[in-house]
Amino acid sequence: MLINELPDDCLLAIFDQINNLHHLIACFKVCHKWSHLIAKRAKKVKYFRDYRARRPDYSPDYVYYRDRDLIDVAGLSSLFPNLIIAAFSNRFQSEVKFEDIIASVRKHEPLKEMITSCRLAMEGCCDKLKMLATECSEPRILRNCSSMKLLRIFGTLDDLKEDAQYLPNLERLLLLINGSYFDGLVLEKLKVVVMSSNVFNLGANFYGFQFMDLCPNLQSAHITINSSTVLVDETLKHESLQDLVIHCEHYGQICDDLERVLMKYPNLKHLALRRLINLKDEHIKQLVDILPNLVIFDVRGCRGVTQRAANYVQNCFERNGRSTKFYFNGNHDEIKPDWPQLYTKRQQICRGFDFMERFFLKYRSIIGRDRRLKIRYT
Repeated sequence: MLINELPDDCLLAIFDQINNLHHLIACFKVCHKWSHLIAKRAKKVKYFRDYRARRPDYSPDYVYYRDRDLIDVAGLSSLFPNLIIAAFSNRFQSEVKFEDIIASVRKHEPLKEMITSCRLAMEGCCDKLKMLATECSEPRILRNCSSMKLLRIFGTLDDLKEDAQYLPNLERLLLLINGSYFDGLVLEKLKVVVMSSNVFNLGANFYGFQFMDLCPNLQSAHITINSSTVLVDETLKHESLQDLVIHCEHYGQICDDLERVLMKYPNLKHLALRRLINLKDEHIKQLVDILPNLVIFDVRGCRGVTQRAANYVQNCFERNGRSTKFYFNGNHDEIKPDWPQLYTKRQQICRGFDFMERFFLKYRSIIGRDRRLKIRYT
């Protein structure tokens, strides 16, 4: 049987496994039948990036480009009418005109997120985008961003001070945190924050908790602390926070301040403490009494916590009629079968946004270990 004798559904299933843009264009040129099927397959594409992920992704909603041939950026919108995310690396931007990228993004209405390190492209498109991931950390670059809901930036609190007033609708923020105390505007709508202190500035103060105090509606936070000094004002309570991950990449001294820190968040439901090398059984006993609403208490990676603490926590929960799950190194295998809906394979493109799935259960630092910008969309 010749390949063209296959039913259209079979051919389309084959084309769905092709993610290389160059190969799709080549197939499009074979014959009228193939061009029709490739056009149908192209309508499924939502994510475009100009390099291939290290882990192959054969989903039909994803296409990558890594050839040396020039690409018609302006033609992406007509080729992929349902494209919602586009990633442009430095190599790609050196081969095309910034004006073409800007024109393509502005022309294509479904496109809502861009990943780029090009300041010109950002400034030309920010007013249209709802989501932006960038390595550009210069201050005063996020102007006309009233529609921005998600921002991932490797900037600092000092940089953010300059731009906070232009982000009135920001709901999710991922940043590398450093610099002085953030005394900028109150971020009323911010619900999710993921931040990491700079690994090259270990002696500096960590101002992440003060920053969170300026986000009254914050619901979820993942913080990686590389600093040796953590500053916290326990007199200010934060009633909205429900999910919190504290990851200590190099220092575990925060254990002595944990009670003061967590008293700020009386309504926590999910708490994870990562790599706190000084965390002991006695710390666990102190914490369970001040967090009455916990559903998940996860201290995997804290080697000082033993079965003794687990027994105490279990007895405490049962005595008070609570169904809280406690996870430590001794029972770490139980968390996956307990919460299978929260476990997914590691992905370069995260389809959907769920803090518990994408951030809470990740054992490693989110920002500190990997500066590559990943695509996340909701």
